[in-house]
Amino acid sequence: MASLQLGSPSSISLNLLQEAGHHVDTCMAEDKAYPELAERLGVASSSQPSVSGISELDYPSLSVPSVGLADLPQLSPTKRVPLPPELIEQFGHMQCNCMMGLFPEISRAWLTIDSDIFVWNYEDGGDLAYFDGLGETILCAGLIKPKPNIFQPHIRFLMCLATPVEIVLLGVSFAKPHEDIDLDDFGRREMHLLPEPLFSIPSDNTYMLSVVGTNNGRIFMAGKDGCLYELTYQARDGWFSRKCRKINHSSSTLSFLVPSFLYFSQDDPIAQISVDNSRHIVFTRSEKGTIAVYDLGNDGWSMSRTVALSQNHIMRQATYVARTIDRSNFKEIVHISAVTRRESQKINLVAVTHTGVRLYFTVQHFYGTYQVYTGQERPSNLVLVHVRLPPGFTANATQPRPSNVHAAHYSKETLLLCASQTEDADLLWCLSPDSFPFQRSLMETEVTHIIDSRTWVIAEIPQQPTIQPPERVRSQAHRTQPDPPGVVTQHTQPSARFVLLSSQGSYMVNKLRPVDQLRQLLLNNMGADCPAVESFFRLHKEEQACATSLILACSRATSDAQIMDWATIAFFQYGGEPRVRGFGEPQLAANLGPMFGSTTPMVGQSDGHPGSVATPSVATPGPGMHPNIASTPFGTTPGFQQQQQQQQHQQQIAPQSQDVEFSGKFKGLCLYFCRLTRSIWEAYVVMEFPVPAQFPVPKVQHQQKWLTCSFESDEVSWALEELTALKQFLQRNSQSTTIGDTFGSPTMMSFVRPDVTIGGLPSTQLHREREQRASAAAQKVEREALVNMGHLISATCEVLALLQLLCYHQFHAIAATLMPEVQQQLRNMTLRELVLNGKEVCTALITALINRYIGDNATTDAISSKLREVCPSLYSKEDAICSKASELLKASMHSQTRSNKLKMLQESLELFKKISHQLNLDAVCQEYHQARFYDGVVDLCLSAAAKRDPQSLAIHYYKNGEPPEDIQGKTVFMARYECYKCITDIMEELLNTSRAHPASPSLPNKPGPPATPDPHQMTSQQAEAYIEAMLNQALATDDELFHVALYDWLVDQGLTERLLEVNSPFVEPYLKRATQYKPDNLDMLDLLWKYYEKTRNYPAAAKILCKLAERHSTDISLQQRIEYLSRAVMCAKSSTLRTSSATEGEFLHELEEKLEVARLQLQVFESVAKIATQDPQYGDALSLLNSELMDITKLYGDFADTFELSECKLAIVHCAGHYDQQLVQALWQEIIERELEETTNKAASSRVTILTNKLVSLGKIYSSSERYFPVSFLVLLLEKKSCQLNWDSLWVFKAFLSLEVPLSRLYVIYDQHFKAKDPFWQTARSPLHLLEVICALLDYFCDTPAAVVIHERRHFITVCLDAISSYKVELEATAQMPDVIRRMLAKFKQLQAKLDRMLMGK
Repeated sequence: MASLQLGSPSSISLNLLQEAGHHVDTCMAEDKAYPELAERLGVASSSQPSVSGISELDYPSLSVPSVGLADLPQLSPTKRVPLPPELIEQFGHMQCNCMMGLFPEISRAWLTIDSDIFVWNYEDGGDLAYFDGLGETILCAGLIKPKPNIFQPHIRFLMCLATPVEIVLLGVSFAKPHEDIDLDDFGRREMHLLPEPLFSIPSDNTYMLSVVGTNNGRIFMAGKDGCLYELTYQARDGWFSRKCRKINHSSSTLSFLVPSFLYFSQDDPIAQISVDNSRHIVFTRSEKGTIAVYDLGNDGWSMSRTVALSQNHIMRQATYVARTIDRSNFKEIVHISAVTRRESQKINLVAVTHTGVRLYFTVQHFYGTYQVYTGQERPSNLVLVHVRLPPGFTANATQPRPSNVHAAHYSKETLLLCASQTEDADLLWCLSPDSFPFQRSLMETEVTHIIDSRTWVIAEIPQQPTIQPPERVRSQAHRTQPDPPGVVTQHTQPSARFVLLSSQGSYMVNKLRPVDQLRQLLLNNMGADCPAVESFFRLHKEEQACATSLILACSRATSDAQIMDWATIAFFQYGGEPRVRGFGEPQLAANLGPMFGSTTPMVGQSDGHPGSVATPSVATPGPGMHPNIASTPFGTTPGFQQQQQQQQHQQQIAPQSQDVEFSGKFKGLCLYFCRLTRSIWEAYVVMEFPVPAQFPVPKVQHQQKWLTCSFESDEVSWALEELTALKQFLQRNSQSTTIGDTFGSPTMMSFVRPDVTIGGLPSTQLHREREQRASAAAQKVEREALVNMGHLISATCEVLALLQLLCYHQFHAIAATLMPEVQQQLRNMTLRELVLNGKEVCTALITALINRYIGDNATTDAISSKLREVCPSLYSKEDAICSKASELLKASMHSQTRSNKLKMLQESLELFKKISHQLNLDAVCQEYHQARFYDGVVDLCLSAAAKRDPQSLAIHYYKNGEPPEDIQGKTVFMARYECYKCITDIMEELLNTSRAHPASPSLPNKPGPPATPDPHQMTSQQAEAYIEAMLNQALATDDELFHVALYDWLVDQGLTERLLEVNSPFVEPYLKRATQYKPDNLDMLDLLWKYYEKTRNYPAAAKILCKLAERHSTDISLQQRIEYLSRAVMCAKSSTLRTSSATEGEFLHELEEKLEVARLQLQVFESVAKIATQDPQYGDALSLLNSELMDITKLYGDFADTFELSECKLAIVHCAGHYDQQLVQALWQEIIERELEETTNKAASSRVTILTNKLVSLGKIYSSSERYFPVSFLVLLLEKKSCQLNWDSLWVFKAFLSLEVPLSRLYVIYDQHFKAKDPFWQTARSPLHLLEVICALLDYFCDTPAAVVIHERRHFITVCLDAISSYKVELEATAQMPDVIRRMLAKFKQLQAKLDRMLMGK
């Protein structure tokens, strides 16, 4: 399923939830900040015992006027249930012995009369059962949980009966009278004793006085001989053990082999056994007060005696600790009780004396408050660490003290004492600290009650909590921390019930929780408007009392309607008001005053004020926030100064949440939320368990474990119901709370009572106004915090409802489909993190749930409706639309006809378009890609882009140059581009498919026949067709930003030719902007001139090309610059052909000149490259020449002249039109001499050829201008070189003839040079060299008369004949070299004859 993106408009702001989460964290920390029992007793270390009970604050009186709670109920009225009538008759048959006891685990009392035992339900006196199968007097009885895997499942308990002769184990089972009764509700089920004993062993004449079992099924018995025995049993006999046997742990380990009559009798029988199942320790108390400690080991299955303290030793220790107390108060110990790890980490045992003194012991040494306990410490000693005196030991005590205590019970810091008043009546004392939780010292209330008979035994009735959280791995280590005070757990833990058994029957009494006390006060006073209820709020502090009243106000019982109203009134009436710290300290009522002084501040207080822990906030205090600054001193103040101060006060009173002391109402709400979610808030949401063997895991998943919800279904259901009730409470009272806007109550104003008045007693109008502003500011901060808490409660309800729904649909199966990274997130998430930061994970879970339906081809309507009902903010209306669209998309994949498939796809597209701005577009587009619905891809993405930017801010941001300070514009611009990217990503996939070679062979993955080709695989031709269709559809849109994104993609993919084919008004602005904002991007400039050329905008193309050519950059070579200029010239010429503008003509001329200079620069570049060496100046020169176009002057001066490039200098001079005859002649001489120098090592013929080619190549360039091709100078220079090198005399004039220099002109030049009589020829000893060349030239003419045009030929022949005559005369007059002269005369005579014939022939 395509999921919605986070941050939809309907979603709750994460910051608001985080702030509410901070409040919850603070309350959680406060609830965990209760001190350890040893701390409240003032025990710093095991070597520093302490004493308490001698201060008035140890047992504060609630009846004093300052408290006003004399009628505060602490115990419920006693319920008396008489013994069954059948038992009364049995007393008349008693002969030897009578014993009574309680089995509170099964709500039964027992009575033995001689050899018979009777068991009945002490709640109503019914279900009487008996066993009379023994022949001896029953001495004691015990009920034990059996060891596992030994007996049949129907045997739930074992009853151990001890007689002087034997010890018997009986099986106890229960029948269900009704199917709706829980299996563990033994009080409502019928008990049956199996008639035949399971085990029976001889007692060896040892009298057993009591029997106690452990949680793991071990049975310990207290012997009258002072020894501790254990009855062991197993399924079958072993080599060295029997099925059932008796072990004496007070002697050697082989004592079971020795008959008991061989032991000397002891005079100190064991009177009581107490077991600490949490630490696996057994304590025993003898009749003379000796206390012994036995260690059962870490696993609870071993046994060793650790230590024993005699009564005298204990009394001496107690007397040393409480030196002012009479030692007789410690003389007789009547009761011991093990203190479990859930009650204290350091205190292990409480012993009660006959005067009600409690002695606290530890079995291990500890030092300091912060000592860490691992739970593996074993007992090593027994040390008295504290003496707690009962009421009546204070200096001014008037109340009586307990005396003649004969029965006691200690549990969870509550002590019940039965003190004999008369032989037929007892006084029941109850001492409990529940009214003073979180105090640094132990403070207890006392209450007494008359019992009209002598109590034989006291026991606490096990109560099943409303919800029992299982042991689970938590984010923090909480296992080492003792249970919190009852006020923290009173919403789940029922009130403690105790049963007192006597010969008159059973007495049931309840110790009321604070919530029970408040309920009773409301009932007794018929409402909340009474001093007693107000005093209750004072006693428990506002926040604790408000949290307690919320239990009643949020009750779901219809019978509690009146109580709910009264509790609501009390909540608002006595919950206090918020205030800015330092303003308007709350005034205490005159009749209350400070309660019990201020010497026992609550844990977490820094100034004695409850709940003053600063609440974290995401905001920071504003400047000038000084709430503690006092106002102007009272008295006459000038008006201006007063006005100025008022303005300062207005600026100052703008508090943040950390500056506000929230009201008890708000704190109580946070506390109540914390306590409702206490067992799950910081627990990990999921846990792992191995995949069952019948569910093999696919290899691709690599999952060996499943994830399942770690919360029990009952636990989630209960928490959800309670939080829903709390949410409904806020809705019902929206007029008095601040979350009316959240829950749809527009008339809601504030979280204050209508009759609230500002605290404090103002003495001036200014002070009063200042306090009013401070109060209003505090109210505003609390309103905001309460709204956030409302959001948090709703969010928690939705997350719990989602978990409940996921569990119903097999959580492990849904979690297995999550992405691995999401699964890892889920593993590490507590409920807190899931609620506050788990929106994405919740969305993934919902998506997986919806996909489960879609994968099963099931309709999503029902599950969507359910999700909208239980978690509307996690699964919004848009999510439901998305699910329906996904369902249609999935169904289209299986459609049989093309038309039906397109119809479904179109319907899904219309649904997706409704929520396109919140969709995970990439996922939807991939689905459409699989369905080959590319029209839908383009349409959906463009729709999403438009909806994400309804005000078209992105195009404004784009056209303004994407300024970085425009954050809003940048945000929507990026949002649009994300939508466009989905289209281009699909097009890129199609492009890659179209570019794939269909005929390319693929390597086989495994041996065997080739794999069957996939008929659904897209071919390259299909991909090409699809991408062309997508391009056509995309280009048809008027979304300019999308065109920009599309053009960017075409450029990135190298499809520039396709871009130039686009006929759109957005192409030119795109290319112009790209060249403007990215001037270094040559590709864009290339595209721009090509676009102009393609659209026949030749002037613009020419300008771009010229700009490219003149660009200073090493990215463009000189050759490319010339090409750009050449194209620019072509474009300019094309432009002049279409229009005849003078400006365009000038531009063309300018381009042509630049092209000519550029070619010169290329010539210079090539020349430098040709002569370049390792010298860096050559590399620098080449780099400069290649990086930009230069003018002629720079080319000549910096390069041609510097590197002596004669040809280049000649070309530059020619191009510039500069004429200097000497310079030109010098340059030609340098060129010729350079060529001769470079060919020194070559043959003469090769040198002639090379020099001829150079002359011809340069002559073709300059021969049209006599200035730059001085033929006469060159002829003379070359002839001189030829003479010096003794080369052939014909090559010079033939080279010039090849340059189309007229032969007649050459003759005239040679003739002039001959007649000039240059001394060179004499020096060279070749005075007739030129004459020989003239002779050869004329001979060439005779052989090729066409060398002279026909109309000049006669005249030329005549001139030649005249010249020959003069040559002959000069030769004849020469006396030197007669042989040469004769030969030349002969040649001239021949030439004369030929010329004459030619003349005659004309």
